[in-house]
Amino acid sequence: MTTRKVMPIVFIALLFWASPLLAHHVMDGELPVTFLSGFLSGLGHPIIGFDHLTFIVGMGLVSFLHPRPYFLPVAFLTGTLCGIFLKLTLMEFHMIEFAVACSVFLLGALVLRGRHLRVANIICIFAAAGVLHGYAYGDSIVGSEAAPLTAYLMGLLAVQYAVSCLVIYFVSVSATNRYSNTAVRIMGVVMIGVGLTFMATNMPISSFS
Repeated sequence: MTTRKVMPIVFIALLFWASPLLAHHVMDGELPVTFLSGFLSGLGHPIIGFDHLTFIVGMGLVSFLHPRPYFLPVAFLTGTLCGIFLKLTLMEFHMIEFAVACSVFLLGALVLRGRHLRVANIICIFAAAGVLHGYAYGDSIVGSEAAPLTAYLMGLLAVQYAVSCLVIYFVSVSATNRYSNTAVRIMGVVMIGVGLTFMATNMPISSFS
């Protein structure tokens, strides 16, 4: 296996190892009070959230299948902003973590399937998932002042777009003639497993009563 093919596998593996190594929120669960702390919180939140990180990696893998792959993650980022806005306006959604886990599972199925969809459908999927993830992100910033809130959003959007673009790039330099890389298929299976695990963890107790 060539170095160009090994690099994407190593990169993706490191992304999945990042969450266990950073077991706690970068701000130790405290509300950011400065511009810098808000920015660091935004950078760290998607990386140490295993379900969020898994989705972002999968988003890069799915985007690779379509024209203008570097544009498609913008739909997710837009949805993320909408989700955070809904959280900041104190709109209450239940089972949000379960819904986020479902989005990881479904995207994993798309990665494993390995076939392109209509771009409009992908944009809708990414945007809807972005709302769910954004609402979950909002928990760590509710009540913050304008400066750290702005910095948080900057860091959050920057790291998510950067990770998804890096995944797209690494897959593009390793792919030969088609989307049949074994490592990519394995990632689809891993994503499905992560989604199922988080779905089970966040399953409402009432579902068993």
